[in-house]
Formats: sequence, C-alpha cells, structure tokens
Amino acid sequence: MGDKRDLVGDLHLATIVVNVQDMERAVRFWTAALGYQRRETDWDTQFQMLVDPDGRYLPVSLQLTDSAPREPVRLHLDLYTDAQAEQVERLVELGATRIDDWPYPDNADFVVLRDPDGNEFCVIGHAQL
Repeated sequence: MGDKRDLVGDLHLATIVVNVQDMERAVRFWTAALGYQRRETDWDTQFQMLVDPDGRYLPVSLQLTDSAPREPVRLHLDLYTDAQAEQVERLVELGATRIDDWPYPDNADFVVLRDPDGNEFCVIGHAQL
C-alpha cells in the first residue's frame, strides 16, 4: 500500500479562506491585523489573497459573500502571540469585537474575537510554534 506520505503526494494546506461581506473593510482589517499585504496589484471585488511580506506565514484569502456568518462556527483562525493582552487591544482598536460572554474554561489561554464581518478568531497567549 505504501507510506501515507506517498498517498498524500504534494497535497498541502496553502491558504485559509475567510468569507466577508465588505471586501474593502476586510482587506483593511486583516492587512493591519497581520501586517500582510495584498498579493495582486489589481483590485478584485470578489477575492483577495493577503500574504506575509516576508513569506514566513500562511496566506489568508478573502472571498466576498452575501451572507453573514452562521453559528455555531465550523472553522476559525487561531493567532499566536507572546503579547496577548496588547494584541487583543490592538485588534479591537482595528475593528475586532471581543466576545466576553464566551464560555471560557478556567485558565483559558485564548481570547475570542470577531472580525468586522463577524467571523470568530482566537488570540492565543503562546510563543510562535
């Protein structure tokens, strides 16, 4: 049958796609939040890929949709940092919303936020893996 890696071949995770209702607002928020830049110079109203200028981290793609996020969410982003409190405050200043009524476990190492389109993401208090 062969090694599992042989079966997988070159299949790999290349980008995360986030559905958004306002492309300009989403591009502003996520480029500021992550320090990313738009990959293409031409503006596409339906799809934008945001990339790390240093090429170290996975890209984030934004795709236009007509519908708001539904709950329970099936997928979310986890952002890691050594400066959790500072990053949470910075992201809130950029337009994220803190979800204070989340059922946090005792000693939670994460803070749940929503981007300006209502997509949930977490800021994890850990060093970069």
